[in-house]
Amino acid sequence: MPASDLNHTTVIRSLTKAGWSIVKEQYSLAIGENADNLRRLYIDILAQSQSEQIVLIEVKSLEVSPVHQFMQLVGQYIVYRSALDHLENDMPLYVAISEVDYETIITHPLGLRVMEQTLKEPILLVIYDTVNEEILRWIPPL
Repeated sequence: MPASDLNHTTVIRSLTKAGWSIVKEQYSLAIGENADNLRRLYIDILAQSQSEQIVLIEVKSLEVSPVHQFMQLVGQYIVYRSALDHLENDMPLYVAISEVDYETIITHPLGLRVMEQTLKEPILLVIYDTVNEEILRWIPPL
């Protein structure tokens, strides 16, 4: 299984404080017809709200190299969403990023261009505060 992101635990605590239950960490998707071509993908968190809404959340940090890590985020999201669609799984897939990362790259003209004009469908985001460990907003709102 892949290593957890730097802020994985912070996101777990933030979700829990907001009343979400963590159903599973490292939610696995398997695609392929047989053992020879089976490919597994792991999404960081499967969470359930108090109203029983279920979402998948991939945690990302963009601190080291924001543009490069943003490119990886976009590519990973597209692959995960494509895999979910292939499996006819319509669970919402969110990317959890810190407020600082959101303001650094997502609201930057490059980030806005990619998010609003380049992608077929926008990436769903959950923005969290790393210091207070709380969810600030869901984009789009839940």
